[in-house]
Amino acid sequence: MHVRRLASTFAAAMFLAAAVASPAAAADEPGAVLDLSWSAPAASNQVFTTTLTCHPAGGGEEWYLDPVLACGDLTAAGGDFEALPGRLLSCEGVQGAAIRTTASGHWFGQPVSYDELHANWCEVRKKLGWVFIF
Repeated sequence: MHVRRLASTFAAAMFLAAAVASPAAAADEPGAVLDLSWSAPAASNQVFTTTLTCHPAGGGEEWYLDPVLACGDLTAAGGDFEALPGRLLSCEGVQGAAIRTTASGHWFGQPVSYDELHANWCEVRKKLGWVFIF
């Protein structure tokens, strides 16, 4: 009797462990959560930050311009900031303060770490598309 109860308890525990590790349980968690920031270090000590969640797309702050577009750009690039589609812009002659952009977090389980200094806002938009428009 004890052996049967023990075996049944063990089987139930294994079933629960498999259910917790199943893709259906993981589907409830976002595919990406990224902490984003931008600043103009030479012009100001201010740093602007937000959290971007993708799959499903959402922004951590109500003032984030468009998380659906930002997540679309990141999805097209496979989460790689160096491969973002950017925007077709001509930044020739555009002046302004240098802008530092950073990102950290995860993209479908892969760690993300990005930090770059750009010549101005036009260059940010040209290279990174919608991701840092907040």
